[in-house]
Amino acid sequence: MDKITLEWEIAELIERHTEGEYWDFKQQWHLHNADLLHDIICMANSPANRDCYIIIGIEDKTFKILGVDTENRKNQQNVIDLLRQKPKWAGGHIPEVYVKTIQIEGKEIDTVIIKQSNHTPFYLLEDYTKENISIFKGAIYTRKGDTNTPKTSTANLYDTEVLWKRRFGLLYNPSQRAKFYLADLENWELVDGERDRFGVNRYFFFYRPDPDFTVYFLSNSEEGENLQKDINDDTIGSLSYYLFSFCNVSYHTDYSSREEVVLYYREIPLFSAQLECIDEGRISLVSPEFVVDPCYIRDSFRYLMFEFVFWHRCRNYSGEAREMFQRVIPIYKNEQEREEFQNYIEKKGFPHYAIGKRKLSEEALKRFESTEIDKAFENPAAPEQVATKLKENTELVICFAHPDNKDFDGIVEALRIGKVLVDWLDDWRKCSVGENE
Repeated sequence: MDKITLEWEIAELIERHTEGEYWDFKQQWHLHNADLLHDIICMANSPANRDCYIIIGIEDKTFKILGVDTENRKNQQNVIDLLRQKPKWAGGHIPEVYVKTIQIEGKEIDTVIIKQSNHTPFYLLEDYTKENISIFKGAIYTRKGDTNTPKTSTANLYDTEVLWKRRFGLLYNPSQRAKFYLADLENWELVDGERDRFGVNRYFFFYRPDPDFTVYFLSNSEEGENLQKDINDDTIGSLSYYLFSFCNVSYHTDYSSREEVVLYYREIPLFSAQLECIDEGRISLVSPEFVVDPCYIRDSFRYLMFEFVFWHRCRNYSGEAREMFQRVIPIYKNEQEREEFQNYIEKKGFPHYAIGKRKLSEEALKRFESTEIDKAFENPAAPEQVATKLKENTELVICFAHPDNKDFDGIVEALRIGKVLVDWLDDWRKCSVGENE
């Protein structure tokens, strides 16, 4: 969410002259860290099931805009340090929190944003006590209307049950639940060689806690048709540039796109995607989204299936290949972040139209010109050395396209663009955090 949108929303909440399930007003920053920690836990466990706000700089009873006081004022890093360094969290799940400073009526207002999460309930594994104020281990703190659970109490059975149901996806429809289940990679079981619903012997996966959810790998090829072709064929080029960042491409040139992965809820297909198979079938990839430049959206079916396929299909090769692809394919937290980032880089000289047609300028052009892509096909007899080099240098990207590939220059350019976007996204996120420190 950009600052202008946040300012509008916070201003609208102030005008209501009341507090609610997902917003709380404070006249000044908390004097004691235990009080701040308690408020954050309550908001993270809010039944509103959305981003929640602690809005600082508003008088408690009159809702007058006073502006934030410098006393005890905290920045984002201060709050993150409090959450990460002191208490021990159940399951290692820590609320995701941001601190944004906005201007309303010419005065600075600090807003602590507690991001929506399905890792509820958040609670501590040991007591946290500071200045004689305690947050107790095992206590479930939440928010009812405009009131937080007292520090000396815990949420009732019903509210606690709802929080656990949210974690397990039981409050959601099948499509929403499927996203929870796909992310739970270890709980899928392989059925190999059994006759499936189509009367064909092939392997598939089912989700152990809820076997109504299954994942099938289906071939689109006709009987007797050759499934494999050289990855350097004319039909494969800069559009699938990311495939050429994987070191084994040069040494095992087979390529196939004749298979798809399908997620079912009972008999209903919820999601399907073509697989790009390389390295003699050792690596199967759910291709990125092609909004403008290839990317993944972390909360989308496509990204979740991308991870699922690597985990269950690629096995020993998954870590190496996945890491190489992610050096040139940006992964956004959500669609909102993608839009905000693309709007940002457009102002910096990176237009929104396709690779090969855009003209970079200003900062975008400088980043592109300073980004180097190695070309390693000259030494195809040394895959082990090349792989070691890639592992040792996490910033390195090598183009493994054959020099005779007709789109070789386009592949190199696309890899450079991909690398620029990945690095720029990381810098932009760090800058966004730094603005609030």
